[in-house]
Amino acid sequence: MKNVGVIGAGFAGLSAATALAKAGYSVTVWEKNDSAGGRARKFESNGFVFDMGPSWYWMPDVFEDYFARFNRRRSDFYALERLDPSYRVFFSGKDVWDIPAGEDALREFFESKEKGSGQQLDHFLREGKIKYEISMQDLVYTPGLSILELVRWKVIKNLFRLSLFESVSSYVKKLFKDPRLVQLLEFPVLFLGAPAQRTPALYTLMTQTWRWGLGIRPAACTKS
Repeated sequence: MKNVGVIGAGFAGLSAATALAKAGYSVTVWEKNDSAGGRARKFESNGFVFDMGPSWYWMPDVFEDYFARFNRRRSDFYALERLDPSYRVFFSGKDVWDIPAGEDALREFFESKEKGSGQQLDHFLREGKIKYEISMQDLVYTPGLSILELVRWKVIKNLFRLSLFESVSSYVKKLFKDPRLVQLLEFPVLFLGAPAQRTPALYTLMTQTWRWGLGIRPAACTKS
């Protein structure tokens, strides 16, 4: 049996370690902190609890797929609690929005800010879902060994629908006029480390993960 070392017990380290162990390797994981979890850890001090990283639960399908590889389910380890409102946005002065949970409530909220934007939101989310599914199935889960992996009929057929040739900012502004709605829908791409004006509109696919993950947090954990 071959020995393998994995540095870090965050999501990447733990998933790599468990995959290697399943493949028959003897795995040792080194972690500098006193608990696993990486950016998903929590820090407690003087009765206060601090999240050490993300506060949104994005891309739940990826987590479900991971646990399914070991004949388990996410619910075997933790429960999720949906927050409503999902979060609060501060624009300027007294202009503060509480973003509601659920698509129906979100659609009504958009409509209250800009007439016709509820229907535009449906279109935006529908297109984001298509981009997400194509990207995950035909791009993300490929091994990345050859550029020819990108030459797939489904990708080529939907090349223009993937919005590779315009920015997130220009794409959003075609659908919405209220600058606050524009900012709200541009926000998720900031996690990529680039402004919406310089990010291909393909990445509005992140709205699909945003759609799932708004204000969801682990509510309870069980012992493995």
